[in-house]
Amino acid sequence: MPARNTIFIPDGYYHVYNRGSEKRTIFLSEKDYRNILGRIEKNALKYAVDVLVYCLVPNHFHLLLHQKPEGSIQSYLHATELGYAKFFNTKYERVGPLFQGRFKAKSIETEEYLLQLSAYIHRNPPDSGNSKKSGNVLLSYPYSSYRAYILKEPSFVKTNTILDYFSRTIPNLSYQSFVERFTPDIEALTPWIYDEE
Repeated sequence: MPARNTIFIPDGYYHVYNRGSEKRTIFLSEKDYRNILGRIEKNALKYAVDVLVYCLVPNHFHLLLHQKPEGSIQSYLHATELGYAKFFNTKYERVGPLFQGRFKAKSIETEEYLLQLSAYIHRNPPDSGNSKKSGNVLLSYPYSSYRAYILKEPSFVKTNTILDYFSRTIPNLSYQSFVERFTPDIEALTPWIYDEE
């Protein structure tokens, strides 16, 4: 395998994503989603990684991660993907790779990109690509961290890093308003579309 271009540095923020091999569906049931979410949470503690944002859709996932000084995103993702692939292959009696190669990662260099990426990931559920999509659609999707941000549902997700940029009392300046009005720069925020791997 070619060397990874992304260098993971202590206290760095990263967009991490992967999809199913041949763009196949990798989550077929609620139990599948719950299984990988359990691994995402458990391994975050084990490998000293903060999960700021996540969204799981049928054939891929997105994570916005913060690597603590002693953390290891590579070990975290290896354990999460490998554990889930073994679970999935056993459950569905299949063999072979589940994911399309190694996970992809992009370093987050600016606060602006951090905020845009969080909105993009939260707008990622199926059928929510329309920029005019109702916030109720986003809030009703169960496999995203958006509900932890807006409804304050208990979660392992670290919401304050993002929410501290927004008003908690003025609706037009809130995170919810930002996400629901967000129009993504698709080329900048979805680099895997252009990957040939």
